[in-house]
Amino acid sequence: MIMLLLTGLFYIVLFALGAGVVISVVIFVPLTIYVIPYCLWVGNQFTIGKHHDKKKESLFKTAKHATILYKSWISRKEPTF
Repeated sequence: MIMLLLTGLFYIVLFALGAGVVISVVIFVPLTIYVIPYCLWVGNQFTIGKHHDKKKESLFKTAKHATILYKSWISRKEPTF
């Protein structure tokens, strides 16, 4: 009886870990691909002495700023962060 409970618990834990991995990949891989051009642009701006305040930002704030930058590229305006 105890082996049956441990086996069931093992499968539940294994399923939870697998679901966590799948959710993480589904969210963070596209998000990382989305912010790569923004990160390259910010790195270029660092070399010419601009936007030093963007050095330490969270991933979600980076995605927000990436959206602002892409919107400014499409509308041909200067980005305002």
